[in-house]
Amino acid sequence: MMRYSPVRIVLLVLALFVVVGGLGGLKWWKDKKLSELSYQEYEIRRAIQSGNYKQADDLIKKIQKVNSPYKPLVLSYELYLEKEEGIKVDEVRTLQDIISSLKDEDVAPLYKERLAYAYYLAGNNQKALELLKGISRNSFNYYSAQILMGLVLEKMGRKDQAKEVYSQVEKSAKGTYFGNLASALLMEER
Repeated sequence: MMRYSPVRIVLLVLALFVVVGGLGGLKWWKDKKLSELSYQEYEIRRAIQSGNYKQADDLIKKIQKVNSPYKPLVLSYELYLEKEEGIKVDEVRTLQDIISSLKDEDVAPLYKERLAYAYYLAGNNQKALELLKGISRNSFNYYSAQILMGLVLEKMGRKDQAKEVYSQVEKSAKGTYFGNLASALLMEER
């Protein structure tokens, strides 16, 4: 039978304290970093609200380098600045970064649709179509994505397929905004 000496027991207890203390310290450090990032996000929002877009852009560039839960939001601010102030942003790359850094999969279809729209505007219809096909019927923006898919198909010269998409939306979303929009698109001579 193995006997534990008091020295071994003390060393085991000390090792346990070091491990527990290290884990506690790691959690404290992570919480501190998240708190700092939260404040930086607040500063970006404040700069945008006050119209100081240059300061907001500088802060965005600084926080973009950090992989955090705030990254998708900060990248969305970047897209906003492009619209409001004309600060040049690679929209496709930014949207791809947002999608890859999202933690909430329920929000991903929104950004996928937005990326598909950017591809559509750039004339990259095949990539737009691939993204839109990946948005499931359970997604909150399914009908919106289907309308965009119809527009993409039309631009590709596949008018019959576009009409099928519009007809499905018209039937499935009857009496809603997207159902009515699909009806209007079907009535137009395209």
